[in-house]
Amino acid sequence: MATNKWGVIFVAATIAALATSVSAKLFTVGDEKGWTLNFDYQAWAKDKVFVVGDQLVFKYATGKHNVFRVNGTVFQQCIIPPTNEALTSGYDVITLATPGRKWYICGVGKHCEYGLKLFINVLPQSYPSPPPPPPPSVYPAPSGKVFVVGDDKGWTLDFDYQAWAMGKKFYVGDKLVFRYPKGIHNVFRVDGTSFQQCIIPAAYEALTSGYDVITLQTPGRKWYICGVGKHCQTGLKLFINVLPYPTYVPPPYHGTRKLAPPS
Repeated sequence: MATNKWGVIFVAATIAALATSVSAKLFTVGDEKGWTLNFDYQAWAKDKVFVVGDQLVFKYATGKHNVFRVNGTVFQQCIIPPTNEALTSGYDVITLATPGRKWYICGVGKHCEYGLKLFINVLPQSYPSPPPPPPPSVYPAPSGKVFVVGDDKGWTLDFDYQAWAMGKKFYVGDKLVFRYPKGIHNVFRVDGTSFQQCIIPAAYEALTSGYDVITLQTPGRKWYICGVGKHCQTGLKLFINVLPYPTYVPPPYHGTRKLAPPS
């Protein structure tokens, strides 16, 4: 009996390990570019989902770069840890063993200051699956609208964005597009206090592509600012209120006739 018991435990453990290994993903940081200068690693990571058990591969020419695992403060300030903590193989594989925020920098020269750094958020393996979608309505919602912030002016200085937003209605599912010359401006999603006081978040939270698309996923107030120089203080900021998507309510019956739905 004891032998059978341990056999069952061994099989169960093996199945669990196999399930974990099968579900784990391997991410080559920077894809074909690898770990190098002049590459936006936050843009690379933005749409990816990292889960405990996944692996990061940092590929680079040995001796040209390295990899340090650091905390948020060290990441922001580019404080280089002791050299004996560096990964230096040129093909450094890091298994994401715990959930939470993870920060990585290159400690060679001024590479970190030049942007050779990566921030990701790792989800637990048992991350709850999204709730089932609501039952379909009688009239399906059309696809959301796309608003180019500032229209032909884009995201720039010397423009009144509150006047631009005043006559518009924003609904869940709509998209905002922030267009600007890359490197001249950026976009931060902030709260009301940061919006009013122009408090700039950590640099790794910035959207910097020059064509940043934000989907309005929840109703409520939304605030956006530019974090370059004093741009926020000079008015490069936007506040909008997002409405829940209106649901269609069938019209009442009148006698034996039912009114037709709106066209």
